[in-house]
Amino acid sequence: MQVSKTLDYAVRSLTYMGNDPVLKRSMKEISEHQHIPLSYLAKIMRRLVKKGIVRSMVGPDGGYALRRSPKEIKLRDVYEAIEGEIRMVDCMDRDNICVFYDSCTQLPVWDKVQMSMIKILEDTTLQDMLSKSRGKSARPN
Repeated sequence: MQVSKTLDYAVRSLTYMGNDPVLKRSMKEISEHQHIPLSYLAKIMRRLVKKGIVRSMVGPDGGYALRRSPKEIKLRDVYEAIEGEIRMVDCMDRDNICVFYDSCTQLPVWDKVQMSMIKILEDTTLQDMLSKSRGKSARPN
């Protein structure tokens, strides 16, 4: 399993914004400080705004800010905003149940992995990530 570049960029953007959650950040600033292509970041920010994780303000003093405090933003929220519903394999999709669903020998393993992943993402907040990164030598902004 691998975290997508889009999810990585989303989490990086949010942790950058979370360092000072009330401060508005321009998309250009986030892009430059996190080394994310501006057009790619625009798509990510739209998804985060749509899911209520980030708010967008227009105008000369506009920018982006967290809609909730870092301790209220769970990584599961971010994952689902970017990737959609969590599922390890397509056959676990309620609308696309595989013909082998009832006799599948793999399903219990993938289900266990999925439940573990959901628990970790549900139990980890943006604040948890910020706290851990502050304990190490962080890169300057």
